[in-house]
Amino acid sequence: MHVNYSNPLSHKLLTHEQEVSLAQKIEKGDKSARDMMIQSNLRLAFSIAKKYFNKGFDSDDLLQESNIGLIKAVDRYDWRKGFRFSTYAHWWIQQSVRRHILKNSSAVNIPAHAKSMIWRVNQIKKEYEEEFGDQPTMTTVAEVLGVDERWLSEVYNSSRIPISLDAQIGGEGRTFGETIPDDKAQIDECLDREFLEKIIRSAISTLSSREMKILRMRFGISENPSDHENFPITKKQLNKIKGEAHEHA
Repeated sequence: MHVNYSNPLSHKLLTHEQEVSLAQKIEKGDKSARDMMIQSNLRLAFSIAKKYFNKGFDSDDLLQESNIGLIKAVDRYDWRKGFRFSTYAHWWIQQSVRRHILKNSSAVNIPAHAKSMIWRVNQIKKEYEEEFGDQPTMTTVAEVLGVDERWLSEVYNSSRIPISLDAQIGGEGRTFGETIPDDKAQIDECLDREFLEKIIRSAISTLSSREMKILRMRFGISENPSDHENFPITKKQLNKIKGEAHEHA
């Protein structure tokens, strides 16, 4: 089946069920279903292009760009998301026509500066999200703008404004710097640890071998409490030592 672009108003509009059925067939490589989806939405492409007919642009070029947008929509439509194909196609057709107008309008000066490109990327993302409730991929945005995806990604990522580590987070009082974990121990923590280790070493140096074993068992350090051969002590003796420790604490 060949798509006939000559009379876009001669094709009936599809129901949502018909759109889904055709989309499922297109996924399986059915070219006839793809042609039918395009044919049935030519009037939508025509109606969008027609809005610009009397604004100094060639009508044939506008129709061509509008049809290109329609074809892109057909090839990318995901029926699982639940929205009508006409809604999805309208966005793609409009973006295609807008791109053509921006490229060929003497009244609109689009600087090559990256700042302008970033603004356009953000605008497209905003419109896409408002329309479909989802963020477009950079591949989609690059297609809409007609630029190389890798170049666009580099421009967009390099333009991100750095955030001060001293800036507060949403009025919480905390700064971004305070939320970043420090892999290196702070100098105060190191000094406190050294001081504590010195006190512990001094304290345990006065313990007998037997008392040391009790202490290690009390805090689960290596010794096995059920090992009575290497650790000969009764429960009564252990409780007595615990009591003496509490008295000196």
